[in-house]
Amino acid sequence: MLWSLLSLGVLLSAKPPSDEKVFVPCPLSTPEWAEARERFRALDARVEALPDEDDARSTVVALGEVLKSRCFEMSREETSSPVSEEEPPPALSLKAWWRQGGRAWVESYLELGKPEVRTVVLPPEVRPALARETAAPDHRLASLLCSAADRECAKQMVSWEVKAEASFARERDRVAKTTDLDEKIAARCVAEARAKPARWRYTSWRSCQRDSISHGTQPPVIRMRMPTDGWLVMRGRRGHHSFCDEVRAYHLGTGTAWVSQSCSELALYEDDARLGQVDVQATDAARSARVAVGTVSLDLLREMARAVLLADEPMAHGRASAISVPVPKGYRIEWRERKSGLSSVGMGGGAGWFTSGQTRLTWTWFPPERAEPLAGELTWPDSSQPMEDLADRLVVEAEETFKQGCPARLAPAALLDFTQPPGVNRLDAPTGVARPQDALLTALRTWQPPPGCSVPKE
Repeated sequence: MLWSLLSLGVLLSAKPPSDEKVFVPCPLSTPEWAEARERFRALDARVEALPDEDDARSTVVALGEVLKSRCFEMSREETSSPVSEEEPPPALSLKAWWRQGGRAWVESYLELGKPEVRTVVLPPEVRPALARETAAPDHRLASLLCSAADRECAKQMVSWEVKAEASFARERDRVAKTTDLDEKIAARCVAEARAKPARWRYTSWRSCQRDSISHGTQPPVIRMRMPTDGWLVMRGRRGHHSFCDEVRAYHLGTGTAWVSQSCSELALYEDDARLGQVDVQATDAARSARVAVGTVSLDLLREMARAVLLADEPMAHGRASAISVPVPKGYRIEWRERKSGLSSVGMGGGAGWFTSGQTRLTWTWFPPERAEPLAGELTWPDSSQPMEDLADRLVVEAEETFKQGCPARLAPAALLDFTQPPGVNRLDAPTGVARPQDALLTALRTWQPPPGCSVPKE
């Protein structure tokens, strides 16, 4: 009798609570799976056919209906859909999300119905859109933003998007190589699941994976023309031990380039009291100043200017693309829910970096017709922020095309007074850089053309 009661107690304790719901993949061999595949294909075609300028609300609703259907029910493991029905994203954002991994995430629930498939897909975050229809009327880049319906503008963005993705991918790869966050997430999620009853281990593990995000950045989906006129002025110190304090002015209508430089090397004290400190007087005495005038590639200059303007634009944060993760051996792939819930502690992280050789450059774009100028800063010569790093690379590409010659435009002397140089590390410039920067402006204003060089009057 006692044995019977004990056995009954064990059976009752092993039985799932009555409020527990279980969601499993549809097996490949069932009619439900075949119907779900057709439903997915129809959704795929609908998203791809959605015009960039259209309202995406009805398509987002259709996505939600697919995710609630039998063979996609396990998408509940994301707790909330990556694409909000209450605040649907613009079509530009929805289509970018679908292509970056949204499609793969939805389709993964069909894949789980196939024999031996034990890989889950974590969806990417939806990126915001930056276009005429999505930006505020007073957005700082409003004059350059295109309509989402502007196909020519979309074509012009393709090369920039390729370069931007490469820049963001470089930073993601660097983080992956220099941190062990992925390994920590994998170990943490398995350890957390191991402490749960066997039937809950997949749910615990998948919840941990969902909540563990490497906080990278990604650009908005952008529709923006390259600036084609006005002056872009860049000021600041380039270099560390060997350096040049500079003022550069580029005319976006002609490619005219003005470069005023004062270059030197940091001279250091050698006496015991000041060992390693910068000798400002000796450093300044070794300065070599010059003004160079000529042109740079107009196409590369304009592409550079667009990248510089976008470097200060807020970035999206979160998972940049879909991530495939193998399910640990022994876990039954079934998502469980109950009213009492199941808590999970995820992990997240991001990583930035800097070096002593980095400096700050200020930039100011003066649009034509006395429009309001835009200004910002860049970390130079590289940055842990991918958009800044892309701008740095494009600055180098454009400046490498410099050819000395007669300028097509005079230096914008009147505009230079409305620009500011950035500060320099006090260890490198104990007395600041105001005096050398003033000298750079004076050199531009007093420049005289060499014999045989005529400068058009404005």
